[in-house]
Amino acid sequence: MFLRQVITLFGSQLFANIILLITVLVAFAIGYRQIALNDVVEIYATPSVRQTLNIDNGSKLSNPIINIQNVGTRLVYLDKYIFNGTEYITHGQILPSGSSQAGASYWIDLPTNGTDHVSLLLFYHDLDGRKWKSEILADFINNIWKVSSLPHIPQ
Repeated sequence: MFLRQVITLFGSQLFANIILLITVLVAFAIGYRQIALNDVVEIYATPSVRQTLNIDNGSKLSNPIINIQNVGTRLVYLDKYIFNGTEYITHGQILPSGSSQAGASYWIDLPTNGTDHVSLLLFYHDLDGRKWKSEILADFINNIWKVSSLPHIPQ
């Protein structure tokens, strides 16, 4: 009797509908995970040098900078940053994602006056209006700026 019911179940439209429902749920779960993987906001900072040319005498000047890049997948807008306690407004400067291949970055001059530690708090928001902040630390050790980017946190 039980075997006959199982055979009837497998031969009915009900079984096909159950398989279809499971397939749709799995496809939805995969799509949701793909969206989550492509929804990444992260800022990364590295030390660099900015070369400038003195127009008056033709000499080149080298200034140490913090080069800030968007290594996430989302477009971000820089709102402001606090550099060693002083606030600077950036007016929504656009920082495209690294995956866009735009090669854009934002730089902030590092001090050349003997300061050996910099604390930088960067405030920004993404395309969906979610607000974030990242802490960046820089230390001048053995005549080299060492920069650390800490993970972002919601504001």
